[in-house]
Amino acid sequence: MITTFIYRRECVMSTNPTKRIEEIDRRLEELPKGTLTYKKIKGKEQPYIQRTIDGKSVSYYVKVSEREQVFMEFEERTKLLEEKRHLTAYAEGLKDILKHNPYLSAQVVIGYQDFGDFTCGQQFYVDKTHFITEWLREGTKITLITRPRRFGKTTLLSTVRMFFDPRYADHPEYFCKLRVWQDERSRSMFGSTPVISTSFGGCKGIDYKQSIRGMMGQLDTMYAHHEYLLDSPRLTEEDKETFKETRWGLFHNDTGHIENSIKKLCELLYKHFGVKPIVLIDEYDTPLIEAYTDGYWDEMITTCRQLFHNTLKENDYLGRAIITGVTKVSKNSLFSDLNNLLVATVTDDIYTDCCGFTEQEVMDALKCQNIDDMKKVKEMYDGFIIGHQKDIYNPWSIVNYMHDRQLRSYWILTSSNKLIGDIICRHPYDKKYEIEQLMTGKPIHKVINENITFQYLDGDENSLWSLLLAVGYIKAENVVKDNEWTECDVSVTNKEVMSMFRTQIIAMFSNGNIAYENFTRALIRHRTWDMIGVMEDIAEYSMSYFDTAKNTGKHAPENFYHGLVLGLIVSMRKEYRIVSNRESGEGRYDIAIYPFDKTKDAYILEFKVLNEHREKTVQETAQNALKQIRTRNYEADLLAYGIPADHIYKLGFGFLGKKVWVVSDPPEKDEKDQVRSEWDNLRFR
Repeated sequence: MITTFIYRRECVMSTNPTKRIEEIDRRLEELPKGTLTYKKIKGKEQPYIQRTIDGKSVSYYVKVSEREQVFMEFEERTKLLEEKRHLTAYAEGLKDILKHNPYLSAQVVIGYQDFGDFTCGQQFYVDKTHFITEWLREGTKITLITRPRRFGKTTLLSTVRMFFDPRYADHPEYFCKLRVWQDERSRSMFGSTPVISTSFGGCKGIDYKQSIRGMMGQLDTMYAHHEYLLDSPRLTEEDKETFKETRWGLFHNDTGHIENSIKKLCELLYKHFGVKPIVLIDEYDTPLIEAYTDGYWDEMITTCRQLFHNTLKENDYLGRAIITGVTKVSKNSLFSDLNNLLVATVTDDIYTDCCGFTEQEVMDALKCQNIDDMKKVKEMYDGFIIGHQKDIYNPWSIVNYMHDRQLRSYWILTSSNKLIGDIICRHPYDKKYEIEQLMTGKPIHKVINENITFQYLDGDENSLWSLLLAVGYIKAENVVKDNEWTECDVSVTNKEVMSMFRTQIIAMFSNGNIAYENFTRALIRHRTWDMIGVMEDIAEYSMSYFDTAKNTGKHAPENFYHGLVLGLIVSMRKEYRIVSNRESGEGRYDIAIYPFDKTKDAYILEFKVLNEHREKTVQETAQNALKQIRTRNYEADLLAYGIPADHIYKLGFGFLGKKVWVVSDPPEKDEKDQVRSEWDNLRFR
């Protein structure tokens, strides 16, 4: 039985079941037909092959010289027939799964978020269209859904957009195979309602002016999608002038057109279609997070508050709205006068499976992709809890795993992490023991407020736990809600997040104030030796990380140092803007540090792990990192920002395990002093 199971598993899961059945059938045609039987002749059992030919039973004696070959062929036939039986059952199971989720066996492609890319292109897609049915049934006018990053929020909104938009009314084939089509009421609403859709995910900038330009660009794109209104016979010439004037203002960065832009478009769409439109706003909190961390909160919250007030409150032409983001910004900050707002956070029992994959969805997906690693996948990626719905998986991790077939951490640094780093910098250091307790796998009991009041984050210990929960680093169990307060037991979400915890959170706490001070001092003074000393000592202190991260993929140590350095320099945010993983020149740098005072030095940091095929030492690795900064022109944004070229310092970091090397361009100001002067007197263990 054990042998059969292993044999079947390898065959079933490593090949397409249908093709494998065809291969088996071809081989069975080549093997002897009939059954192997034995007859007693002269007191001895002799082997015979028994077959039925033209309705008659015929026996063939197996000669002694042929027996070994015949026995092997019949044994092979038995195994193949057993394999075919299991494969057939497996294939029938797949058919049943694909009846309900027809795109699970399609090609897995990374980087797509729009619903049309999946269904129109026949790519891998997990059916979440039942959300539309639930949303229609629930009926609340304005819905705010918060979920961690990379959790499928953007795809969900694009699904809603394509389902209701009248411009897709002639394409029921996009939805007719999906769950939403099974509900009669939902089906009757297909292509019935105009939709306004925008995203503020790209609204990031070093200051208010730059960030607001990004917002106006998104709103201008929103208007461009509805340019057909200029040909509408139902709109007056005045209406069309309003459309053109608003779009012209948005395109030319006239901020006076922001606050009423969505409201005006709602009115125009209502006049054209005779139906109040649905408004979809994705990543609504990104501009606010950026504004808080970079020091222009007052300006941004004023703009956003007025935009949302005019769109959601003072708008007679609004049908319904769905807003998504990572955090739940305090109602007092943004939605102060909205009494028709339904909020669905990670602790609420509504729309629990609209974003994220359930365990059954993951099991079905792996089966349809011929992957037999559910046990390992569960151990690595399971653990998210939405309301009372346990065993939720991050879609980004699962999709990347199915594409790469490697168990590793696929989460990346985001603006949310930048905010957490900022809060950690202000978090009482004597509370570090709570973080350490989480690292042991033990839960801690907390009373938290999921409302994020940005203007009061400083000195608010509760804010750290609220943010960690919102971005998915911790999960909440045994939840008890009392108005705005949530009492719960929190713990690290899963193994993947634990590795991120080590690289980004623990590093920020574990190194203490001395590490912060010495690293930033070394950076500002351009002392690479001192930076090396700080990081080597921290690596030594973080022994457990390196012991557990040996098999987490080639980027794991690189991500560790990336997160580590972000934690070490977070205290510089009062005087510098720190940007992580941003495009500049001909690529994407790791970290850039912009001084608010443009007379000060700026810095570009690049991290590389030693590649044994290209390099022999970490010194060579560091030089290659520095070379990448130069050749890909990473300094382009800093130059455009107004920093002179001779005030831009480029630093390449090379490492292998706990070995670290740093080189700079220009080189150290005091090259002759190649000693770890100050650090040697202040090193900690």
